[in-house]
Amino acid sequence: HRLSFRPQGLFSGESGEATTILTPGVAAKVGLLIGSLCIVSYLLINGHFPQGVSLGDSLLFSVAAFCFGVVCLYFSVSVTAAGLLLSPLFIPLLKLFSWIKRKFGKDKSTLDFKWQRIGLLSVFFGLCGVAIIYFIAHSNPIEHLPLIVLPLFQYIVYTAFSEQNSKVKAARQADLELGELKSLKKIRAMMAALLILTPILMGGVTSDLLQAAMSVAQIRIEKATILVKQPFADLLPEPKDSPLPDYKTFEQATVVFRGIGDSTLIEVRTPQTAIRLEVPNDSIIIERRGKLLAKVDKRAETTEN
Repeated sequence: HRLSFRPQGLFSGESGEATTILTPGVAAKVGLLIGSLCIVSYLLINGHFPQGVSLGDSLLFSVAAFCFGVVCLYFSVSVTAAGLLLSPLFIPLLKLFSWIKRKFGKDKSTLDFKWQRIGLLSVFFGLCGVAIIYFIAHSNPIEHLPLIVLPLFQYIVYTAFSEQNSKVKAARQADLELGELKSLKKIRAMMAALLILTPILMGGVTSDLLQAAMSVAQIRIEKATILVKQPFADLLPEPKDSPLPDYKTFEQATVVFRGIGDSTLIEVRTPQTAIRLEVPNDSIIIERRGKLLAKVDKRAETTEN
């Protein structure tokens, strides 16, 4: 017998129920849920549990979680669209694999992958996905091999999702029993969850996505210049003099987590050691002189001219 996989709906440019599965409201809820879970995972990985969380901190957490969820959804959608965009290259390989399996295996079923018209959305997000994969993996392709083959997996799962979505539509038109329809919808939801979560969990870039999202939200700051008040400064390596009394300066430090709770987690590295320390917010100052000096220099040049 023949199993046909025909992408349709969300990315192919065809109308259908698949286009309405991820509505803005659902996307916002899914993004908030994924972002919250990822931020909690980030805190667990770094062993930091914010204390003294206020109502404003809770709002900041929700905003950061939503932003990170949007980043994760964008990454998943882009990688899936990259698989559809590259499907003309994948389909011959999949057909060859199907022929070998049918020729030498006991299972004689045929996997019939047919390339459908690719919509404008799949082209846009697909190009973004290819660019993301290249940017991350080009320096070390072997290490990022799971990310490179991920579009192929996403293409297979998405075609199966499209087939399941067609079954749901056919079941509604045939007025099947409510239990059977719920079962079909449950399988479709599981496939949708697999589409969203697989790139995040199995792409080998989970930590990179976490750190990038935290940096964009300014919760994590790399290569920061910080001023730490004594006695906390005495616990960190290689302190330098500070223009402020009772403070010491540390350059090239990493602010691992800040903005939520009454303490900030920092990390100071040396060639020999790396020390992490939770510092009360009123005992740390984060300098941002680079951008300010650039603006001052421009104004000075304008004044001189």
